[in-house]
Amino acid sequence: MSCSTLVNHDDVTDIVRNMLRQEVTTYRRIDYLATELRCVTDNEVIDGCWRQRIIEWMYGVVDHCNLRRESVAVATYFLDLSASRGLVRCRRDFQLVAMTSLMLSIKLNDSTSVKLDSMVKLGRGLFNEADVIAMETEMLHVLDWHVHPPTPVCFMRQLLRLLPPETSAIARYMIMEVTRFISEVSTCIYKFIKYSSSSMSMAAMKISMERIDTAIFPREQSDRFLQSVSSFTGIDYYGEAVARAADELRASLENNVNLQDLMTTIDAQCHRVSGGLMQKLPADVEMHEIGLHSPRDVSSSTI
Repeated sequence: MSCSTLVNHDDVTDIVRNMLRQEVTTYRRIDYLATELRCVTDNEVIDGCWRQRIIEWMYGVVDHCNLRRESVAVATYFLDLSASRGLVRCRRDFQLVAMTSLMLSIKLNDSTSVKLDSMVKLGRGLFNEADVIAMETEMLHVLDWHVHPPTPVCFMRQLLRLLPPETSAIARYMIMEVTRFISEVSTCIYKFIKYSSSSMSMAAMKISMERIDTAIFPREQSDRFLQSVSSFTGIDYYGEAVARAADELRASLENNVNLQDLMTTIDAQCHRVSGGLMQKLPADVEMHEIGLHSPRDVSSSTI
């Protein structure tokens, strides 16, 4: 094994273990809809369906503004943590925290900025700029300025570095895109708040690998990858939490037409650049260099 490989694995180990520590301490989420908000919203219902509508609105905003969809996952962490720490007393508070969370996440994670007055307009006039500025100050206080939560996609990026070097570019691409999609679905659904980001990431990757033909991603490569994940990060792919998360995800995705469309789009893209090209490419090739662009990119016509 080369020195560069050892350094790479050590780097992954350090990053993942730090994120594992953060997700159970600084960024640990609780079932706040069943506890913190039950007694303070007698006249209004704030439930999983309401939260899902708010998060779907966030995705609509980032798509409209051609921003990174991953900003929504980060914003959702801000929303959940702020709501569980006393900043929400009614639906209006929840909406304001959501809008402020998205604004803060975009500022931190996207190279493209959104003007505050534009964000306020997208909120249909429910709030003014002063409302958002004041809420951001309160949120940063209750978050103690911890604004970089480890999302499932954060874990996925690191874990993909542990794939065997001979793994084809097409296999990497398929795992990445399907995992990203499943992670976005789980971000919207409140019941998944009980699982850690690492468990959700592994569960999403598990489902994505199940959907890849063994001719593209051989079982031997899959087994070596899972062994590396266990050895270098300590994440148990076969653990109870990952298994339960995967089962619940499968149930939620069973009739998901968008996932079926995504797989069709990926398959069409891969066939467009087929003829052996993908198998010959180095593992670190950029997809845009061969004409593949993520179906999940907000600029894509498939969104």
